[in-house]
Amino acid sequence: MIVHGKDREEAVRRIERCLETAVIEGVKTTIPLHLKIVRDPDFRAGRLSTRFMERWTLENRREV
Repeated sequence: MIVHGKDREEAVRRIERCLETAVIEGVKTTIPLHLKIVRDPDFRAGRLSTRFMERWTLENRREV
């Protein structure tokens, strides 16, 4: 999925909506994982680095 917005906040809202409304049948997808990432406060605020996923995975390992 690719989304555009007038700013990051709008683009993040749009990708969240796309992920929420996506319907893919017959196979498992990574949509639930992507929704959790998009809803992360650091992701939403743009506080990202090359270690974001490493930190996020450690903090959310039970949920992934």
